Amino acid sequence: MKNKLLLIISAIMLLSTFTNAQYYITGHNWPNYIDSGIYCNYPSVYISTNAYTSGLSIKTYYGNGSSNTTAVLNGFGYGYANCNSNYSFPGKYSLKHVLYNGLVAVDSSVQQYEHLYCSTLIIKCFLDSVGSGVFDSLSPKFIVTPLKFAVSKNSVPIDTFTVTTGTYYSMAGALGDVYSFRVISVVPGLTFTYPTGGIIYDTVKAVSNSYKVKYLGLKCASIPPNFDLTVNAVIPVSGLNDQWGNIYINNPSCLSSSVATVTLNFSPKYHFGYSYPAPATVSGNTVVWNLPVLGLNSQPKVYYVLLGNPGIAAGDTTHSYVAVTPTSGDADPSNNSMIIIDTVSASCDPNEMSVTPTGSIHAGTKLKYTINFENTGNDTAFNISVYDTLSDNVDVKSLDIVMASAVMNIAVLNKGGHNIVKFDFPNINLLDSSHHGQCDGAVIFTVNAKNGLPNGPTIFNRAGIYFDYNPVVMTNQVENIIGFPSGVDLLNKSSEVDLYPNPVSNELTIKSNGSFNTLTISNIMGQVVKTEFISGTQAIVNVQLLPSGIYYINLKGEDGVKVCRFIKN
Repeated sequence: MKNKLLLIISAIMLLSTFTNAQYYITGHNWPNYIDSGIYCNYPSVYISTNAYTSGLSIKTYYGNGSSNTTAVLNGFGYGYANCNSNYSFPGKYSLKHVLYNGLVAVDSSVQQYEHLYCSTLIIKCFLDSVGSGVFDSLSPKFIVTPLKFAVSKNSVPIDTFTVTTGTYYSMAGALGDVYSFRVISVVPGLTFTYPTGGIIYDTVKAVSNSYKVKYLGLKCASIPPNFDLTVNAVIPVSGLNDQWGNIYINNPSCLSSSVATVTLNFSPKYHFGYSYPAPATVSGNTVVWNLPVLGLNSQPKVYYVLLGNPGIAAGDTTHSYVAVTPTSGDADPSNNSMIIIDTVSASCDPNEMSVTPTGSIHAGTKLKYTINFENTGNDTAFNISVYDTLSDNVDVKSLDIVMASAVMNIAVLNKGGHNIVKFDFPNINLLDSSHHGQCDGAVIFTVNAKNGLPNGPTIFNRAGIYFDYNPVVMTNQVENIIGFPSGVDLLNKSSEVDLYPNPVSNELTIKSNGSFNTLTISNIMGQVVKTEFISGTQAIVNVQLLPSGIYYINLKGEDGVKVCRFIKN
């Protein structure tokens, strides 16, 4: 009897599998509703199935965190469904359609879709090495060189913005208003192949989603006297077991650099593990890589992993120094090195945000945000979108792109009175999490705190990251406070602080007749480059790795705070 029951159950399961296998998705497309503005927010995708039966449905994940289920209708021999979503932003989306027969998923399909939002002009920049002025699929899109545009409406200046690859720009106005987008900042040697003069024009139309892509072609027409090596290093994870990071090197110049040597001096709390590419040398806490020739639009990356040493604890502060050489012949050596300060965490999320400077700032301070993202899944991430709702206490018109790790389009829209920036990474194709060094990316941008803010307001920031059609991944929240904490007084006049030697090359001695327990060192841009916990009336700080320049040291103790100035040779 037991064997008969098992046979019956197996037969039912086999029949169920066979029945479900009869139904599958045969196609999907977006009907062209270009002649009517009513569809600019609500595109509809048409999905067909090979057959119809009662109980079929389609669940669609739209790539913006939303999903819905639509019943499959009878198409006289086949099934069909019209699925609708409300896209609030333009950009590239991955959609997933799952066909259900009752409660059982029997098939699925994935499609890519670029949404054209209401009254949105698309501008994309490419390297036109042949000078044809015509973009095709083989033309490399810009990823390294930020281009600044000045925007005018009816010949009246209204805006500026920067892009690496392109932008979705919202054109508000009356029918017939003429917009112009003029490039006002390019690297030496670049010239425009199309349009002539680097000015793009478009007109506000009655049909709200009928704008065509406008391409801007550039090529190197002359060779400048200098290259311009630049380093951007990010450390997404500083943990108890390991620290890993990426070092991005680029040369936004028409003159190639014949060599690029990258040097990393890392915290003694770690020791070297491995890297891609392999280093040229490892000596103690110093690692050196030799990278290939760097030309315009190239951005090689070093991915490295450090392993934690015994005694490392959560809350420890780590300091790293990264530099790229040669500096001789470099147009701007000031961007060839950087100092990174991080805090060791017991657990770390690689999808994270950081800001410099940290803590208290003055009104008008330029804030530098870095957003890291990593594909932690088991399949390739084809399209990634990062949404950042900016604080109302920053000036959105001051936003500048510093770096993007891949082709990236940017859109800035005002929603509900707040400015939201979307960083769109179409066709990024990040490999799954088993491919270390090939499954992560980053965007770095700056934006200014508003001028004239009183002491007290807080600037919060946090981003949401969408990997294809998966649920949103939220970063940590960072914050800054305008002004300095109330209730903190300067050291009394009888307290004195001596710094020597000043100027200093290696070790700076700090001596006071008062008591202090923490110090921070900031550069002239207000960026914190070193933080230490100290005790007593004297401390010795190693500043050997700091680039030459003027610095401010902020001492905090029982009697309040004291700010002193010193020069690093």
